[in-house]
Amino acid sequence: MDQKSKQRKNGQSEDKETLKEYLNQYYTGRIKRSQLERRLKNIRAEMDAPIGGYGYSPVNYGGTNKVGSGAASFVYRMSEIETRIEDQKSRVEKALLKVMDIMDFLEENSTERMVLELRFIDCKGWAAIEKEMHLSRSSLFSYQDKGLDKLLTYKKVRQILREYKKEV
Repeated sequence: MDQKSKQRKNGQSEDKETLKEYLNQYYTGRIKRSQLERRLKNIRAEMDAPIGGYGYSPVNYGGTNKVGSGAASFVYRMSEIETRIEDQKSRVEKALLKVMDIMDFLEENSTERMVLELRFIDCKGWAAIEKEMHLSRSSLFSYQDKGLDKLLTYKKVRQILREYKKEV
């Protein structure tokens, strides 16, 4: 293999990885949103928990002038997390639209599109895709590669990826 074909092959695999990363935006956004929602749920559970009696002393040894963050810190943290969740929801919606726009370049009923949609829009693992499509994992990878290669043939897709690289 000569030098030019090696460079071309490296460029294609780099483009393919960038495309996978671009298509994965929706999935990673969903994960971040669910982390924030779990965090909010934990804070609410912490606020609802009764004050424990462990280490409680009925005798007041002073220190009544101590001011702690108390419930205000919980309210502040909850408000901050709720704001982050809303921001993340809008990012996830935008990412989904971007991924769907890219998928529209593939034929509606093609196997490549089905594999890519199951992976990047439905966020399914390979085992679930194998069961749903009744294909082996190696053929799923083959269809994924064909779909990614087909997407990279479009100038608009390559332009979107260039802009995405600048953002990241």
